[in-house]
Amino acid sequence: MAYADLVLPDTTYLERWDCISLLDRPIGGVDGPGDSIRQPIIAPDRDVRPFQDVLIELGARLGLPAFVDASGAPRFPAGYKDYIALHERTPGVGPLAGWRGENGEAAGKGAPNPHQLDRYIANGCFWKYQLPPEQLFFKHANKAYLENAVAMGLIPAAEPIVLQLYVEPLQRFRLAAQGHGAFVPPEKDRARIETYFDPLPFWYPPFEEARIAPSAFPLHAITQRPMQMYHSWHSQNAWLRQILGQNRLFMNRITARGLGLADDDWVWVSSHAGRIKAQLKLMDGVNPDTVWTWNAIGKRSGAWNLAAESPEFTRGFLLNHLITEMLPEGDGDPGLNADPVTGQAAWYDLRVRVEKAPAAEVGRSAPEFAGLARPPSLMPPPGILRHGAGGKERQERAP
Repeated sequence: MAYADLVLPDTTYLERWDCISLLDRPIGGVDGPGDSIRQPIIAPDRDVRPFQDVLIELGARLGLPAFVDASGAPRFPAGYKDYIALHERTPGVGPLAGWRGENGEAAGKGAPNPHQLDRYIANGCFWKYQLPPEQLFFKHANKAYLENAVAMGLIPAAEPIVLQLYVEPLQRFRLAAQGHGAFVPPEKDRARIETYFDPLPFWYPPFEEARIAPSAFPLHAITQRPMQMYHSWHSQNAWLRQILGQNRLFMNRITARGLGLADDDWVWVSSHAGRIKAQLKLMDGVNPDTVWTWNAIGKRSGAWNLAAESPEFTRGFLLNHLITEMLPEGDGDPGLNADPVTGQAAWYDLRVRVEKAPAAEVGRSAPEFAGLARPPSLMPPPGILRHGAGGKERQERAP
């Protein structure tokens, strides 16, 4: 919010329609595809709107073809509720696969059904298609399954699905970089494509590692998502914050002993790009040459309307300060710090050095930045959350 020019307050998931679609993170199983909806069970009691409704209305006001009909009127006047049932990504394929067709007789692919959501609600908000026995196995080359998957709009063609060890598309790129064919990449990209678009897997030193002295930064550093949080926004949950309001730098116990470090020590973690301060946690189940931490825990003071001394501000940290978008200076173009094939940022290529922090520097993580000011319209953060006390939610406000 500190960097937003306009804030449009959203509802909770209990106050809006949602769609758990085959088009995105489906919930089906090996015995058949499935999807589901969420329906609002309470009405908003404040000035909020579902974000999907707002986006759909903006699309209609802008006259975007997908959101208006031939006359220019909104295509989905009821917002996301209409969109779920009536939108088609391709003819016959929409957000929901169940009860398609004008009368709800089709599965997977069929004309939009204006009463589709009613059928979901009557079925507990879920839809599941049970594959017949002859389609349950060897789906990658099962003729009956592949033809049915095409009929349901799951795949475009009833052709065997082969996982390639020798990846022919990569070889085509490499041949193009060597000058073969009608289309060749720009001159500046040819060496990279010819080298790294290899049709067979091969190992090469990470680009950052090849440009620094490994002895100066002897440890690999990685992050992973906290196991109890789906994404970083879950760290706003009061109960989850009690579980993980501070992240640690996890290090192999034997490695720590060799560096003269002990459990709970505060350490400086340095890369070629910068350094951070964090608290150490020793463990046995990590590679001796690797340190790691949970991501998305550390916050800038003032974020999310948390109290000024919240552990996310004072003891949480991010490895982001150690990772650069560009590679260390070397011969010629420094180049992007990214995977040469996909362009994915090379977060897992980080090399670091870990040293014990002096006694005068322990107790708080670093770097620390000036706190974000609270917007005038935002109430102070609660000191204690109490739910259900005396039948009402009561909050004791922090001073």
